Amino acid sequence: MARSITFLLLPLYTNVFSLENYGIISLVYTFLGFMNVILHYGLDASLLKHYVPADQEEKKSILTNTYVSFFTTTTVFVIIMILLKNHVSTLLFGINIPKAVLLISGILFFDILWAIHVLILRAEEKYILFSGINLFNVLSSLGLNLYFVFYLQFGIYGVLLSNIITSGCIFLATFPIILKRISFNTISIEKWKKLMKFGYPFLFAGIFSMILELSDRYILHYLTDVETVGLYSAGYKIGMFMMLVVMGFNMAWQPYFLKKSIIEKKYINQVTTIVIPILFFLWILLLIWSNDLIRIQFWNSTFFGEKYWDSAKIIPVIALAYIFHAVYLLQLPGVYLLDKPGWIALIQGIGAAVNIILNFLLIPEYGIMGAASATCLSLMLIAIIFYFINKQIFPISYNWNKLWVILITTGLIYFIQYNLKLNFSMKILVSISYPAIMIFTGVFKLKYFLKITSNGINY
Repeated sequence: MARSITFLLLPLYTNVFSLENYGIISLVYTFLGFMNVILHYGLDASLLKHYVPADQEEKKSILTNTYVSFFTTTTVFVIIMILLKNHVSTLLFGINIPKAVLLISGILFFDILWAIHVLILRAEEKYILFSGINLFNVLSSLGLNLYFVFYLQFGIYGVLLSNIITSGCIFLATFPIILKRISFNTISIEKWKKLMKFGYPFLFAGIFSMILELSDRYILHYLTDVETVGLYSAGYKIGMFMMLVVMGFNMAWQPYFLKKSIIEKKYINQVTTIVIPILFFLWILLLIWSNDLIRIQFWNSTFFGEKYWDSAKIIPVIALAYIFHAVYLLQLPGVYLLDKPGWIALIQGIGAAVNIILNFLLIPEYGIMGAASATCLSLMLIAIIFYFINKQIFPISYNWNKLWVILITTGLIYFIQYNLKLNFSMKILVSISYPAIMIFTGVFKLKYFLKITSNGINY
């Protein structure tokens, strides 16, 4: 839900902002995303890993040491940003907007800290409160953007004001979660070092991951112009619908497998053969319907402003990239349970390097399609490398018969879509053919989705 904000705001942004202004907004979000990883420096992953199985007293010590660390480092970084606001603005966005840097600093401070608040809720499986906070995030951001951007026409500053108000409110509302669970008497340098020992590889993994996910905007900006960044970011946001699904799944996946023992592996195959066909079905829907989606008429506007329509060609490529990311996430239990996070940093580093090289090779020739292809190929490479590493350290037995049915069916549908001009009726027929084939071949089993009870059907 939290990540769906940018998706929901696309009709507003692409109809109100010029390509240049939307490009600047995209660079702002790119910076925020990157710094969220840097300022958590892997300690958030270590917090989740150690907090879930710990007893009550140990939980208090783990949380205290990590939270004090986050608060200290974030505060120092934000102060430096404020003092150097003019230089930061020119370096990151190509224009001098120091007031924007002040707002970005505030957003960053609140976001870094409230992310830990909800991480604790996630670790404790308090899903109702967790979901409620994220729902507030969505509704507040959406409402405030409509007010500041559409009604008051504050432009870029309207976007930033919406973010800082929402983030500040969430921080204040959730801070009692932390206060109830920490004790300053448990602060220990030794404890912090122990937590960092597991966490620091995730800092590098996180940096490499952000390079994979976000560096294409800055490379596009360097090789082309900010308008191209705006066009690319619009199409990327629709493709990111797949990421919303994947990351939503991962929110539950990590706490789930952290409770498993090293000898348990069967559940990975079971979850994989449910998740992968669902993701490919969503990909097929995006492949077939994305062009129609962005042209949906709302009064005198369309879902995408007309000047953004050319970005539709990258939507299936970006969505496919996040399916490969899901394949990577499904293989994570081994390195977590074996305490070998270094593999994640190494693989993400290889992917980041390949991504940068491919961006510089493909963007001059293919523009935004080159940037999208670089992301997709890099994430595919990561998934493949991780598969072969797991064969050595944590072998997983997959149901390849079902996986090949999924891949062949998806390939055939892509071939039909690419080579034939489908009308509305044919698009519906092709769309429903995928789940029909999955059910007929036994890949989809209705018992996964329905449970008949005396009280009715539970989905």
